[in-house]
Amino acid sequence: MATQRSAETPSEVEEMTYSVGAAARITGLSPELLRAWERRYGIVEPLRTEGGNRLYRGSDLERLRLIKAAVDRGQRISRVARLDGEALRELAEPEGAAPRATALLDPVLDALERLDGPEAQRLLGMQLATLGPSRFARDLVVPLVGEMGERWSEGRLEVAAEHLGTSVLRTLLGSALQPNALALGGPRVVFSTPSGERHEIGLHIAALTALGAGVLPIFLGPELPVEDLLSAVEGSNASALALSVVTAMPAQVDRTLAALRAGLPSSCELWVGGSGVRNLALPPGTVDLADLDALEQRAALLRISHQRKS
Repeated sequence: MATQRSAETPSEVEEMTYSVGAAARITGLSPELLRAWERRYGIVEPLRTEGGNRLYRGSDLERLRLIKAAVDRGQRISRVARLDGEALRELAEPEGAAPRATALLDPVLDALERLDGPEAQRLLGMQLATLGPSRFARDLVVPLVGEMGERWSEGRLEVAAEHLGTSVLRTLLGSALQPNALALGGPRVVFSTPSGERHEIGLHIAALTALGAGVLPIFLGPELPVEDLLSAVEGSNASALALSVVTAMPAQVDRTLAALRAGLPSSCELWVGGSGVRNLALPPGTVDLADLDALEQRAALLRISHQRKS
């Protein structure tokens, strides 16, 4: 039987944890089989709450995924339970297999075409647990959203399937915005979109990218008026305000940005990113984030500046 351990130590609480029910949904293993394999073979050693409930880390779910894949390929659980990660990966993912993130796109899209939201969420949730929030957003969600858009524009993906995919992604990305210990000690950045901009998946991706760089995102969602954005920055004592612009009318956004820059404290940076930025006349002092790499670098610089002031 796995040794009971507390989930209270600082090094452990930094990693996202999942209940046994969530672990079962993500890995495709039933809670009963999961408990049986733990009891008999010690396949993972989950954390425990003070009440004794299991908490699985992303690394636990990755091991469970590999073990299930190996068993599905005909391996005996009694054998694979003793193997390390590298050996499991060789059994579960033979040489020549496509990269996991890339290989997952077609099954997810197939599930969406069937309007099977739970299966799409299970597949994506497994990758979230495996990759971590920042890599999941950048390495999987970005290409998935691009593929969804391309298939929709070509008539190969129905509107209902595209909307379902957006809904599933919004749920998963929102759940991933859990501050870790590094971000809790970092600068705060408010993330939103200006009035007239409804697209928010890119905003989620940006917030998770910043989170990975040690920034604490204050995620407000889309379409906030100027006065509410200024109030949020003041109330949260944010070091920056980050806006995503995709399809909003440039003239309207230009007026919003000018009002924000005039109303923000000089110490608060104004960041703007998204595919619609190239159509804007950015006011002086505004940071143009051309891509996620630029966002990550800016977030890292902001964290360094914050540490020097602390």
